[in-house]
Amino acid sequence: MSAVGGVVRADVAFSAGGADDPAASLRDGLESRITFTLRCYRRLTGLAGLFGDRLLAERTVVRVAFYDVLDRRFVVEQDGARASYADEDAFRAAFFTLRGIELAPAAPPRAGEATGAAAARYVAARAQYDPVRLSPPLTILTLFGVAARYSTPWVRGAVPGEDAS
Repeated sequence: MSAVGGVVRADVAFSAGGADDPAASLRDGLESRITFTLRCYRRLTGLAGLFGDRLLAERTVVRVAFYDVLDRRFVVEQDGARASYADEDAFRAAFFTLRGIELAPAAPPRAGEATGAAAARYVAARAQYDPVRLSPPLTILTLFGVAARYSTPWVRGAVPGEDAS
């Protein structure tokens, strides 16, 4: 995470831990999807802090992956743009990692909000990974646990140079 000129940028990586390796299911003609959600907050103190911190920005990034059988390459699609990878490791790194995502410009504290270290910003991030992307109406299967879905807990990180303890 970095804050240059007051703009917060974050890097996020999803560790597939117990999740299935997507390469095999992609080669079988299925699609995978990962959704990253990042939120930038300003910490509030005093009575205002009882109602939670101030949300400055939220960003959601959705990526879909599939295997192009004709070209024998993994394809990652995000916002209509496609990138392809012949190497599985390069594909995994591209699919499961976000780099330099801009979250929030410098936002001055509102009237009555604390300033300095008391108004530190932090980023909360999580990822939701669907090894097999289902199309409606099959998405109802996720409610019954038939289709695997892996979600991380919210992870917080302080913006460098700001004490968010």
